[in-house]
Amino acid sequence: MQNDKDPKNNLKVRPFLKLALIALSLLVIAHVSAVTSVTRAADEELHFTILHTNDLHSHAEPFSERGRIVGGMARLGHLIHSIKANTPNTVVIDAGDMFQGTPLFTHYHGDVEVSLLNHIGYDIYTIGNHEFDDGAENLGHQLKKAKFDVICSNLDVDAQPDLKSVVKPYVIREINGQKVGFVGVMTPELERLSLSLGGVKVKNLKDDWLIPVRQAVKELEGKGVNHIVAVTHCGADLDQQISQAIPQIDVIIGGHSHTRLDKALFVEHDDSSKTIIVQTGSYGRTLGRLDVAFNKDGSLDVADTKYRLINITDKIQEHPEMKAYIDKKVEPLLPLRRTIVSQAEDAFDNRWTAYPWDSALGDLITDALCEAGKSYGTTISVHNRGGMRGRIEKGPISLEKVQEILPFDNRLTFATITGKALLSALEHSVSGPVGGRFLDVHGLKLGYDPTRKRGERLVFALAENKDGSYSAIDETQEYKVAINNYTFQAGEGYDFKDAKNVVNTPERVGIPFRQYLEARPSVKPQAPSRIVPITENILSAMRKDKVIAKISNVPPNSRISLYSGTGRGITPVANNIPVPLEKPLQEAGSLSADEQGKCVWKGSVGGSWMCAVVQPPKGTKPRKLIFSYPIEIKASKN
Repeated sequence: MQNDKDPKNNLKVRPFLKLALIALSLLVIAHVSAVTSVTRAADEELHFTILHTNDLHSHAEPFSERGRIVGGMARLGHLIHSIKANTPNTVVIDAGDMFQGTPLFTHYHGDVEVSLLNHIGYDIYTIGNHEFDDGAENLGHQLKKAKFDVICSNLDVDAQPDLKSVVKPYVIREINGQKVGFVGVMTPELERLSLSLGGVKVKNLKDDWLIPVRQAVKELEGKGVNHIVAVTHCGADLDQQISQAIPQIDVIIGGHSHTRLDKALFVEHDDSSKTIIVQTGSYGRTLGRLDVAFNKDGSLDVADTKYRLINITDKIQEHPEMKAYIDKKVEPLLPLRRTIVSQAEDAFDNRWTAYPWDSALGDLITDALCEAGKSYGTTISVHNRGGMRGRIEKGPISLEKVQEILPFDNRLTFATITGKALLSALEHSVSGPVGGRFLDVHGLKLGYDPTRKRGERLVFALAENKDGSYSAIDETQEYKVAINNYTFQAGEGYDFKDAKNVVNTPERVGIPFRQYLEARPSVKPQAPSRIVPITENILSAMRKDKVIAKISNVPPNSRISLYSGTGRGITPVANNIPVPLEKPLQEAGSLSADEQGKCVWKGSVGGSWMCAVVQPPKGTKPRKLIFSYPIEIKASKN
């Protein structure tokens, strides 16, 4: 039996005890160190960099715009790689709509876009509405190839197994020893915008669509995350609402509205904390760089947070491997680029989201669609602005450009509708901001008041007669229209369910557009002459020995022009300004409002109707032209 008191045994035990004590000490030190590290991380400031894009819309190649070469994923990739190599703690994010917009998507269905984001090294991405353009099943198939995290907290994707396997409500990244949460958010308008969701839907849409986002934020906070970044595909306006509704969100990386925010937006909360909102525009024209800083208490350090947009121009080097990959993918599409269908006498601009009147490109498209329906008897055509893309530069128009302008798989539909249904559609068009659902038109002239409540904005709507004159739309009369099937089938919330004699053609809308261009050696942009915004209670006019016109309720010191005409209509005048009159004559061109925003003019006029066009002075925000209602001149009773 072994004797524990034997000195020899004691000699054997002591080294073991020493080792045990040393190990125990190391464990204690490690534990204290870990606790100290966590405490220190929570008490320290945090700095990291977010590089971000949104609404790339398949623009893998550089493109010409207003005489400059812009964009291109090979340049964007080179820039991102360069910044990441020299900037620790960098996260690369895309805020959705990487699909749809060029023949590359039409041909490859999204494979090129996912591959490029993988190659560049994106970390986080949220889904955009146009990712569903080729169907939810295709989207799931493509995103299974993604090497980046796909996040969206308010989408129910249970109906699509591939999507369900990749979409997470949020992800947590450890940055410089601290946890940062990234939560994805989809626009609540998805189901109105996309007709090919395959059972995917927005959660809690009939209740409070932000409930899932709040839940995700609460879960993140429960996991010890007090720095939260939302990656949203909602648009700049909704982003501000999100920041107000969920103040725990520190940063919003936005998309969807194609808003170029050269300066970040800050939303202040009741506790004086702030949320920063950023967005880059679209098509890879810029890369956003947000160097974000947090205070020790976890709040956003506004003074130390820096933001800027970096223009992607031909001064930036192209990543050779990415360029080679893109060039190879483009090869099958080169015949489209080489096929010229017409010539543009001047540029057809792509800033139509800022145009409260008809756009030259929309006029061209609706002219083409109406002509395609001649055998049906169409006299009216409409096309939603969300269904067109790109810009036509002065010079040759290629078949590739035609596909870029109308990239969607929308088909041409002819239908007979009542005047009541037509007026309802036009009211719906102008009852929101000038954006995707806004209709460009052919065969119509309409004035709307954007200051009135929704549903009551249409002031007048005139339809073209056989002799070229215009008369008010009659609710009981029938009108034959040409329209794309997306809008006709309730896209953007339109309602044509009572239409009759419906003809759904097998042709994509790009086919009649191409045929229209091929039939014309050249085309030129038209001045706006079909749609105009007008404002009430600006102008009154009374005829005595002469006409006395009174202007009021305009910005002080505004410059005012007065026009007379023969009736309501829309006619472009100097500088392509659409005056809401028929046969307008300028009666006064340099009147000035006083400090109370008033002005009186007396003189003879050539027409029986009048309109005032008001140009606010510099410094007025927003500084935009104001058109009065067209009014009939009243005769004085005295």
